Amino acid sequence: MPSKIAILENVDMYTADELVGYIKNGIVTFEELCNDTDGCFPASVRKEVERKIASSEEEDWTSAMTSRNVDALERYLLTYPDGSHREEARTLIKSVHEAEDRKVSAKAWDSVDKNSISELRSFCEENPDDFHCVEAKKLINKLRREEFIGFDIESLIKRVKNIQADKAVINTDDEIYKTIVGYLDRGKIKHSDLLEMLKADHNILRASVINMLLDNGYLDYDDFETIGINRLFIRHLVNGETTQGFAIPKKLDKINKLSTEIYFWGIPSSGKSCALGAILSVAGNGHVARSMSQDNDCQGYGYMTRLAALFKNNDKVGTLPEGTSIYSTYEMGFDLEDVDGAVHPLTCIDLAGELVRCMYKSDANENLSDDEMDALDTLTRVLIDNRTKNRKIHFFVLEYGADDRKYEGLSQNVYLAGALRYIERTGIFKDDTDAIYLMITKVDKAKAEKGQLAAVLREYISEYYGGFYNGLVKICRDCEINSGNVEIVPFSLGQVCFQDYCLFDETPAGNVVRKLLERSKGFKNGKLQKGFNLFKK
Repeated sequence: MPSKIAILENVDMYTADELVGYIKNGIVTFEELCNDTDGCFPASVRKEVERKIASSEEEDWTSAMTSRNVDALERYLLTYPDGSHREEARTLIKSVHEAEDRKVSAKAWDSVDKNSISELRSFCEENPDDFHCVEAKKLINKLRREEFIGFDIESLIKRVKNIQADKAVINTDDEIYKTIVGYLDRGKIKHSDLLEMLKADHNILRASVINMLLDNGYLDYDDFETIGINRLFIRHLVNGETTQGFAIPKKLDKINKLSTEIYFWGIPSSGKSCALGAILSVAGNGHVARSMSQDNDCQGYGYMTRLAALFKNNDKVGTLPEGTSIYSTYEMGFDLEDVDGAVHPLTCIDLAGELVRCMYKSDANENLSDDEMDALDTLTRVLIDNRTKNRKIHFFVLEYGADDRKYEGLSQNVYLAGALRYIERTGIFKDDTDAIYLMITKVDKAKAEKGQLAAVLREYISEYYGGFYNGLVKICRDCEINSGNVEIVPFSLGQVCFQDYCLFDETPAGNVVRKLLERSKGFKNGKLQKGFNLFKK
């Protein structure tokens, strides 16, 4: 192919088609043929070249545009200096250059270790104008924060507990799974660390989270036997046993049954509802009380029967219930016949889990949601406005080891202290209260030696809930309840695994049933109606 100089010096020797080809190949421009050939460019040939170029512009533009090739686009601009697509061509050239720059930038960014502060800083220093610098600086700040707060198995455990307590998290299981995987994928913990966490506490993760870890290869079934998890639990997990939910009940206006009323207080996840289910199960199995007759007209009848049925004996694994609505209060009425044949009319009230926080918020003058106001209104109706003359017993339920768990940024001790002030202000514990208990659930986590559990729990309460416990004692003294004593009641469901499965030990629940029989009125045979009359006084 001739050079530009040869073409310009011998322009009259080339045909129009040849000259068009040279122009399209970028060797010479039409302007150069017209202006730099000393008048030797024949007019007829020039017109033919001009015509051919004009007729092929659309075809050449389509080809250049489709190729997204900078050379082809620039040839279009040279070939058609007055072309109708000049601005589009310039814009496309700029876009192609930017895309190429992004590829180079992405390649450099992809090579950076996102967990290395030094590499992220080096990237920013070497590429100060790169748009990835903003992301790099965000990652640097995140890594620096992690250096201060810690990023190890202990911090993961704390993070998991906080997610479990955070009502703002819509899908708790999914958030916990992603958090664990983030720790593993980033090399902050090892697979062995995860196993040690599960070995130390078989109950720290729900079965649904365990299944996600299994499905995605972060755990395998052999791991569970390695860390000593009972094969019965593993079989239950493999079978895909799922928890049972409960319908939201009608709002409770008052207690209608002439009975001893037993109230269960506790924040969400305290183990209150599970403990109550275990107690109801033992109350009806004939091992402590002779028989149990449930009131099918009470507001929480369905909840009572389903909850109690979940707890199984004889080395059978039961599936624990889903968390109940934190805004719902359930009334469960029944009669227990003791070993002497006396009938004890009882009503257990599972107070809304959110209630303790509502009481705190009310006294702190914080805004309450509609659900929170309804929960507090139920308490007001049942224990203040429509309060019965029945005798009353109160159980405050705390989870052992949950002292560091945060609920909307505050520990449960803060909420309990706030609830105590609310109780004192409203006078809920009047002279019809016979006893107040502090029930500590999941006491197996205390790892107490034989005969030392009571001492361990007293020390635990003194360290983390001393003010709250002393406040209950003061109320008992001021109101002359149980000679000023608040008994600490240890409680465990037995072996619980993956938060959803339980090998039930009825002993702790049986102890509570005995207390209920001891502290409530029992009436024999025809004296029951006379006993009801006593309740009315």
